[in-house]
Amino acid sequence: MNIHFKDTDPNSIINKLKEVMGDRALSKMVSFDLAGNEMVVTISKLGTSSLHFNCTKLSDGCKFELTKEKIALAHKPLKSEVTSKIYKVIEKAGGVIKDA
Repeated sequence: MNIHFKDTDPNSIINKLKEVMGDRALSKMVSFDLAGNEMVVTISKLGTSSLHFNCTKLSDGCKFELTKEKIALAHKPLKSEVTSKIYKVIEKAGGVIKDA
């Protein structure tokens, strides 16, 4: 999976994602963080799952490419539902999601 943002600053993107999350219930379980050159999406409730995306700066923005995925056993049955909600947050923050 690849995510493309028009913004060229990864910190700005993470801040926008956090802003879009706001106080909704999902924000109590899901966090977006920047660790070096990676965006890490962590899901914490009844276990911890994480998605790691490598960040590449492009002339027209930033591309985040999924490089590693660790899904907790308790999260596997809900993966598609939670992923769908995370996708909506990413899209509201200006991201375009592409399967790759």
